[in-house]
Amino acid sequence: MSNSMSINFNNKSEFFKGGYFLINLSAFEIEKKILVPGHRFLPFLNPMVMPWNIKIKTKDGSILRRVTEESHLGVLKPLYSLFGEENILFLLIDDKEDNTEVIIKHEDHSSHNLYFTAYDLSPLFENKETKQTVLNIALILKIDDWKKGLYTASIKIVDKNNADAGEWISRLEKGFKTVLAGKKKLLMVPEVMSDAFMYGGKVLLENPVISLEDFFEMSDINSIADTVIEQKEDPVLVEKKNYIREKTISLIKVFTSWLENNDEDKKINPEAVRILERQILLTKKTLIAVLEEIHNPLLTEEMINTIMQIITESENLVSRIK
Repeated sequence: MSNSMSINFNNKSEFFKGGYFLINLSAFEIEKKILVPGHRFLPFLNPMVMPWNIKIKTKDGSILRRVTEESHLGVLKPLYSLFGEENILFLLIDDKEDNTEVIIKHEDHSSHNLYFTAYDLSPLFENKETKQTVLNIALILKIDDWKKGLYTASIKIVDKNNADAGEWISRLEKGFKTVLAGKKKLLMVPEVMSDAFMYGGKVLLENPVISLEDFFEMSDINSIADTVIEQKEDPVLVEKKNYIREKTISLIKVFTSWLENNDEDKKINPEAVRILERQILLTKKTLIAVLEEIHNPLLTEEMINTIMQIITESENLVSRIK
């Protein structure tokens, strides 16, 4: 990592430390008493830390338990959309490898449940059970360590008509407009968002009166993800990533099919098949890692060359099993 990147991360780590932000809980989360982190920790989290690897504690120091839940894409998409819709499935593979088979094998993912990491909020829901309260609750999180992804959470009763919302929105809008006007080639969504908060000032983190979801609905910065995605990357890099994604998925499908249908080969030469199976399983795992890696915000040309070499070697292995 370059010195400039280290300085940038250190500046943001210091800026966000001790700040607060709100997360609206969906009806699904309230019913289950869970938090699906998704994109709601953007920009309050170092982009090199995945949302399902954060640590959340209560005010008394108890660590909220990570749990594995499952649901369909209709529930999950709104909670991951700021990562870009084309990335959601691969983020879910990154979170839970068990999703790989469903995502790779089925064209229509909407009819299949997918697994994801969530945080058990039941310790925070004590004495918050009335219908009126549930309709007006949000999570308020203190950022203990932006770089490592450490937070303290509690339930907050929110005022939907808070008089201070207008000033808060105006300040953050100015932050976004400064970032969008000042960058000819925009970077990843998390970086644009964190820069907007820095331009808006630390006051945005002192008493957040609305969540980012509400901000995007109420302000004229209502399509930040689309705005950033349209401009952020070199078209050549985007084309390479798309090629890698398509080739990798195709190769994983071939290996999955062979692993499920190699009974005849086992009868002819069982020892050779066992050796080949181990090699294919290892290659398949490497290809799944490739799907995760192409979303790395620090992806370099050297890393892409390494990935292309992996794809070439995988294609050679496919030629052996056909």
